Amino acid sequence: MFRPVTLSLCLALAAGPGHALRCASLDAAAMYRHAAGSEHRHVIVHGAFLRDGPDRPLPVETEEGAPASYLYDALFFGDIASRVGFHTPAELEVTVLVACVSAWCGTPPEDGEDVLAFLRMDDNRDYYLEVEPCPTTLLVAPAQDDLDRITACMAGRDCGMDD
Repeated sequence: MFRPVTLSLCLALAAGPGHALRCASLDAAAMYRHAAGSEHRHVIVHGAFLRDGPDRPLPVETEEGAPASYLYDALFFGDIASRVGFHTPAELEVTVLVACVSAWCGTPPEDGEDVLAFLRMDDNRDYYLEVEPCPTTLLVAPAQDDLDRITACMAGRDCGMDD
């Protein structure tokens, strides 16, 4: 259900649970590149989520004493990105998938928190926010520059990505 874990996460985990998890800090353009390189289709949104259900554990084996990955339903309220900006209002039902690896879990957005998110969309037009220990799909409190970068990326203009 989750994409393979990145090399940096694997190296951090190989060092053992006594070491802190170190994640590369991704900006909006790097997150765009990550989503664009995925085999999955993504919708980029700016707005807020509201939890709409309890946590449900995922049937994934975990180490003894380690937290388990889980999911919950949420409602998204905000705008969808396009080549001209974030001007398409949307209300979407989203399944939030929170991945846990060893002692670390992804941090889902707080209710009402302003976020830039990359939602995976399946063939049934169901939306999923995959929140991993090293964030690649969620930017909290994005600046206008972050939103402008996404618009530039979508329009095929220079958006500050290093290739």
